[in-house]
Amino acid sequence: MKRPPILDDPMETIIAAALDAAGIAYKHDRVDAKASQGLDFYLPEMDLYIEVKQFHSDRIAEQMSRAPNVIAIQGIGAAVAFARMLGAVKRF
Repeated sequence: MKRPPILDDPMETIIAAALDAAGIAYKHDRVDAKASQGLDFYLPEMDLYIEVKQFHSDRIAEQMSRAPNVIAIQGIGAAVAFARMLGAVKRF
């Protein structure tokens, strides 16, 4: 899936670009909040969710309880590392 037309969060932009480059289909909560259960990304082929946070917040525990398989990415360094682990993106 191509990234949503408006992604103002730089960390979500990094993750979306990496998923796109790796050819991993996803739904973003801005486009399909129901499928993503209000988490940032849903990867339907893997039945996996990704929640991206710049910093820890009290809200993260509630968000993580929405789905059984959630990857939490906290901090810009973690977002870049995750993107690099996908092997699709070398630098940001």
